[in-house]
Amino acid sequence: MVGIRMIGKSALIVIDVQNAVMADAWDRDGVVERIGVLAGRARAEGVPVIYVQHEVPGYPPMAAGADGWRIDARIAPRKGETVVAKQFQDSFANTTLADTLDGMDVTHLVIVGAQSDACIRATLFRAMSEGWQVTLVGDCHTTEDAVWEGGALPAEQIVQHLNASVGFLEYPGRVVEVVSHEDVSFSVVFEERLAS
Repeated sequence: MVGIRMIGKSALIVIDVQNAVMADAWDRDGVVERIGVLAGRARAEGVPVIYVQHEVPGYPPMAAGADGWRIDARIAPRKGETVVAKQFQDSFANTTLADTLDGMDVTHLVIVGAQSDACIRATLFRAMSEGWQVTLVGDCHTTEDAVWEGGALPAEQIVQHLNASVGFLEYPGRVVEVVSHEDVSFSVVFEERLAS
């Protein structure tokens, strides 16, 4: 049985805010700006900011070291901040993320980044099922327009659908929430919230 992580610290998890991933993303500049504001708050409060960086070996735009692989310079990691390399949509799959979080005594993940319908979705569902408390920052994730079986899926609609879906989720003994960047709390007392 998966344990529930209750007492510990928060961390801001910045997923795949990389040049190639964000090139055609909806509200790209607004999302990056809001992530920057949130990262500044996290640092000021002593909350770890952990970056996840996707790599696609054999695909030049996303190969390690390529310009498209680089994290957006406007919110680039500061010296000493953790960058977790990944090759799958789930940021926990075959990476050091879980060990990094456990080593920092992190129990609450504040998730931002891209892409809403891929790496954000896969990572937050994994985090919830593995016992972390999860906050999805509803105005700090994005994706690009998509087509499925001939039907257009506008990026804004994908973002809003994920926010709505996660907003209705309940997991036993866990806080799962969607809030704006202005309403993020890095010092949540989960026992009180779960009791209400």
